[in-house]
Amino acid sequence: MEVGLAADGDVPQAYAYLPYFFRISDGFDPLKFDTVVILDCGSWARTGFFDDVELNIAWPERLIVIDHHAVQRLTPGLHLVDSTASSTSEIIWRLIQAWRVPVTKEVATCLLTGISFDTGSFQHDNTRIATLQAAAGMMEAGASLNKIVSGIYLGKSVARLKLWGKVLGRLKYDHGRKLSVSMVTQADLKECGAGPDDIEGLVNLMNTVPGTKFTLLLSEEKEGRLKGSFRTEDDAVDVAKLAKLLGGGGHKKAAGFAVPAELVMDGQVWKVL
Repeated sequence: MEVGLAADGDVPQAYAYLPYFFRISDGFDPLKFDTVVILDCGSWARTGFFDDVELNIAWPERLIVIDHHAVQRLTPGLHLVDSTASSTSEIIWRLIQAWRVPVTKEVATCLLTGISFDTGSFQHDNTRIATLQAAAGMMEAGASLNKIVSGIYLGKSVARLKLWGKVLGRLKYDHGRKLSVSMVTQADLKECGAGPDDIEGLVNLMNTVPGTKFTLLLSEEKEGRLKGSFRTEDDAVDVAKLAKLLGGGGHKKAAGFAVPAELVMDGQVWKVL
């Protein structure tokens, strides 16, 4: 059996420790495969390979969707969705256990990476007893949590640190709304020698400001698009609802959106146009 791995764009070098890292392709032709499995994507656009919110495909019987996002726009195919799971990796682990499939060190490492990322290395409240039990099973199979945490969180380049310093330097706190907000421009990336992947994790750091109910990080993408990332640790706030109003989605405490817009400095004020 031949298996292909595909992800839109370059996979961050922070994940180079993954055993199948160099087998991941940035090209994808669904007609070349008997079965297509889409992981951790709530919409066609989220895959990066399709622009349409919904795509009427001619091969729904060959499509399997495994996800933990509550909002699903991938309408055709077989769906296995559980929004109570910490991550898609946790759902896959359940399948492996139910089917009694032997777990290699390589598979365990990939799955534990997914759980570690989506739980903030077990800091977020989506970490449940079942999540820790799954992680323990993966470690028993040979996955190294220390290696994964070092790869995801500790390997920050000089360019990334410079970018974070610039963005944190313009962070604003709205005392009325208890909102922390900042922005990343294409000029910032160029000046710091950073790439889009270096933005990853920044919104979580912004969300640690005491008293913050929720955080918004706006990031300019190429071709006139603006990406927004929401985070919250407040049980009374549902950022997925906010993101949905802007055509996006996600989870109650971590969500995002993308809109056609750009950031413009007007005097001392940033505006979205």
